[in-house]
Amino acid sequence: MSSARARPLVVGTGIAGLWAAWRLASEGHDVLLVTKATLQDSNTAWAQGGIAVALDAADSPAQHAADTIAASDGLADPIAVEVLTREGPDRVRELLELGAVFDRDADGELRFGLEAAHSRARILHAEGDRTGAMLVAALSKVVLGNPRIEVRQHCRVRRLLRRGDRVVGAILLNDAGEPEAVAAPAVILATGGCGQLFEITTNPPVATADGWALAHSAGAVLSHLEFLQFHPTALHVPGVNPAPLLTEALRGAGAWLVDAKGERFVFDADPRGEMAPRDIVARAVAHRAYRGGAFLDARHLPNVEQAFPGVAALVAAHGLSLAHDLLPVAPAMHYAMGGIRTDLAGGSTVAGLWAVGECANTGVHGANRLASNSLLEGLVFADRAGRAVGELLAGSPKVPSFAPAPTDWDAGTDAGPIATAFRARMRSFLTREVGLVRTEPGLAEAELAIADLRRRVPSGAWHTADQLRIAAEIARAARGRRESRGGHRRADFPNPKPRITA
Repeated sequence: MSSARARPLVVGTGIAGLWAAWRLASEGHDVLLVTKATLQDSNTAWAQGGIAVALDAADSPAQHAADTIAASDGLADPIAVEVLTREGPDRVRELLELGAVFDRDADGELRFGLEAAHSRARILHAEGDRTGAMLVAALSKVVLGNPRIEVRQHCRVRRLLRRGDRVVGAILLNDAGEPEAVAAPAVILATGGCGQLFEITTNPPVATADGWALAHSAGAVLSHLEFLQFHPTALHVPGVNPAPLLTEALRGAGAWLVDAKGERFVFDADPRGEMAPRDIVARAVAHRAYRGGAFLDARHLPNVEQAFPGVAALVAAHGLSLAHDLLPVAPAMHYAMGGIRTDLAGGSTVAGLWAVGECANTGVHGANRLASNSLLEGLVFADRAGRAVGELLAGSPKVPSFAPAPTDWDAGTDAGPIATAFRARMRSFLTREVGLVRTEPGLAEAELAIADLRRRVPSGAWHTADQLRIAAEIARAARGRRESRGGHRRADFPNPKPRITA
């Protein structure tokens, strides 16, 4: 492994990974950017919601910060939130300069939408509900056109390589499963979330907690894994996973949540009704969905299918009409607030390793993410990580050559019906016992069941073993927090603790 070829490695091609690679390249550094599927396979590409930013004259970063902290249920880091909301406008302006196209009013001004728990209309959208796809397309064009960035699709990271106290590279697997060792002065993980560890999720098939497993194996600290956000309005189609998402922007535009009798039931749980924070709405929807049905009613919205073409196409694929039908909904695993613990520059607790986007725990979201803050977080903290790595390279641009240990080359296959069955059982336990509402007996049962699966996982099934390890960490974290806060709800500990423990 030649130190002359050592360059930073960015893993993942959602908004955070694409932006980190671009930032490094824009400052004159060569970058290797890898993704286990294609540039279009990420949580960002699937994002129907928009990007929250205080750009409107009637808004301010301070108000955006106040809304973010209020939604976090007391657990957000105020300094991280201040960074997010203060630097966010400049990052979005850069997005526009790079070719991003957001919806505008007839006079050409940016159009801002309203979503739950925001006190101002500050959500930018693209083509109504295709914001994520637009951002990925715009940034992919920029990245693919930059000669300093090498992009490898269908390339997995088997493990990170650590020598002494720092990460110095990784073992990559190509589409044929053949391993390659690469040296890297810095590794930036931008691998997204963990939705596919659950039975029903809005996340794409690639969201299998890979970054968490890689970082954990390298000795990095994971924190707040118990805080998981379940989206209230996934289209309820039995047996369909990922579940089609009915964006929160529909409720922001005035759509209602009703029960089988046509009554708007969320007001029973919160005076803000459909615009209450997601954890409150999700529990209200779950209660009705399993007791007669919960439905999204957008029939009264003018030109709704033109305003939300992506959702209209999704529901039409299941024989429903956004303009004419009540749409059955139920909560689905959507977003992880916790993850790899980082500082304000994205640095993990292990030297040489950074994390950005959903796989990171920056402190911005606390116990409950404010709607549409995730894309902005990806931009802001990926930019900071890119700059931090750039400074590192300016001071010490090379990684010493090293020989990978024999065990580093173990690739494994992770194929076969046994591994598939183990993952199905894991999803069942997590969904039932570590889902919207948790209890001590249920969490203990989940921990025991996952431990049993880990003991019996087939040799070579490394990806299944990684997922089981992270599932165990999620269950352990949920069992350890004996309070209810944000996305973590304990039926046996229904109240928050007077003092917050991280």
